[in-house]
Amino acid sequence: MNVISVLKYLTLLVFSYCAYGQTCLHKNLSKSLDYQVSFERTKNDSCIISVTVIKKDSNISLQTVVIKSEFIFEKDFQDCAFTRSYTTHVNDDHNNADNQFEDFIVADFNFDGKEDFAVKRDSGGNGGSLYSYFIQNDNEKFELNDYLTNTMVYFPIIFNKKKLTLTTLVHANAYQRNRTIYKCDSKTTWKIVSEKLEN
Repeated sequence: MNVISVLKYLTLLVFSYCAYGQTCLHKNLSKSLDYQVSFERTKNDSCIISVTVIKKDSNISLQTVVIKSEFIFEKDFQDCAFTRSYTTHVNDDHNNADNQFEDFIVADFNFDGKEDFAVKRDSGGNGGSLYSYFIQNDNEKFELNDYLTNTMVYFPIIFNKKKLTLTTLVHANAYQRNRTIYKCDSKTTWKIVSEKLEN
């Protein structure tokens, strides 16, 4: 293999990695846990996202969850810094216009004092990206929450710890947005307490 062939091969290898896969180790999103987020594009816009939860003090992997997606834009999961933490306040200054929140977000969605996380599972449309939500149980394991994942879907713009509510604000049409408030009834259940259109 001559030098030109080697350079072409290396260029193709680097391009393939950038376009179709990425692994990011996040050490600044939690005080007790590290998160390794791996992204692999399988075909067209489909991809597989895996999140490995690592105990910070012992470096032991506690769990890996896998999310399969049918629609992720090329721009998503290309920048390891496009994350957010409501625990350590990483990227608090991000401007999330049009509900385009980060690829991976650490937050306490059920207000029990434990970290949970959300993973972008679909780049969405005018309403914004769609998320899969994982809630931490008493055994330091993260479980997919069906209600937040399939009903709330979008990332909340407001966390109200006093009222135990999450609020989403999503484009309903060209002139209005839909504001929905979800109340946490227990560690794993929510219900809609308010829904209205606003200009």
